Amino acid sequence: NVGIMVIVVGIVVLGSVLVLSLRGLGGGGGILPSTQTVNIVNGLITVNPHDYESYQFNVPSGATNVQVQGSFTASGGSGNDIEVLVMDSTDFINRQNGNQASAYYDSGRLTASNFDVPLPSGLGSYYLVYSNTFSSISQKDINTQANLSYTS
Repeated sequence: NVGIMVIVVGIVVLGSVLVLSLRGLGGGGGILPSTQTVNIVNGLITVNPHDYESYQFNVPSGATNVQVQGSFTASGGSGNDIEVLVMDSTDFINRQNGNQASAYYDSGRLTASNFDVPLPSGLGSYYLVYSNTFSSISQKDINTQANLSYTS
């Protein structure tokens, strides 16, 4: 009977070690983090002279490894150019009102580019902006795509 008791205690101890090890791998028994991808824009957009097009997107609470990735190609006007920005909601409002504003990404005037913009972890509201405010007469056609990705 002592032999059976030793075997039973050994099984219980091994089972406990296995459960604790698996919990350690999963961060306390929770679900393992996964990467989420959300489309912001995809296709052809038109931006009128002295104007901009903006796309709001939100980063959820608890998100980490936050990035906006995309590309654009502009046509129209003498320069075939557009300015692309990624900014938070406060800076977007300031820019709308002609005040000083900063951006996480500012392409400057370009015909084409790819972008990969890291953003802060956690809850936030942001804007992807295609600005043609510098052009007085030419509308711009922009072939673009952009995605938000994060770990949750």
